[in-house]
Amino acid sequence: MTTGIKLTLDWNCVIELEERRPQAACVQDLVDRHREGQFEVGLLAASASENSKSKRFPGNATVFMERISALGWQDLPIVPMPAVFGLSYWDFCYFVDDVEKFKRDMDALWQAIAAKVPRKPADHLPPSMMLNDDSVQSEHLWKWRNTWCDVVSAYSHIHAGRDIFVTNNIRDFQKNSDKLSKLGMRKISTPLETLAAVDELSFCNQ
Repeated sequence: MTTGIKLTLDWNCVIELEERRPQAACVQDLVDRHREGQFEVGLLAASASENSKSKRFPGNATVFMERISALGWQDLPIVPMPAVFGLSYWDFCYFVDDVEKFKRDMDALWQAIAAKVPRKPADHLPPSMMLNDDSVQSEHLWKWRNTWCDVVSAYSHIHAGRDIFVTNNIRDFQKNSDKLSKLGMRKISTPLETLAAVDELSFCNQ
């Protein structure tokens, strides 16, 4: 048994299963083992803030919960995210104690994941558009929000003290694993790699 290990599923693991991509069975296997008590599998609250197919910010968390329920995953624990006005939902977030440290940590993660993407959302808007709650949720900032969701997902995972970040987003996470490990991400792996890792650990613990 490997009880005590905490896995965090990135949003692309949900998409992997929804679209029956190559590692869909691996994702479901991880969830099934969670229910058997082998380890804990959690879903990121930050995933509720992922862009919709229209490239707009979801108006509420209903779509997130509906997609989770459609997979039969409503029993999985939610890894909460820091509260950010206009980009997070009250039921899924918490207020950070040290705002300045939060900003430093987010900046460091942003630099590690997407150093070439400007950190300030205003830098992505047309000159004539003001930064406000409407514009930060608009289609103009969909690429910036993609990066923001990756960064806040990493922050949420680290802040919760979890063990393995499970994702197929190799470009942003696995390729930057050396830098991210120094910031607190203990292990980053695909669903397939995660299964192999927990199987090996289970064998060693026998």
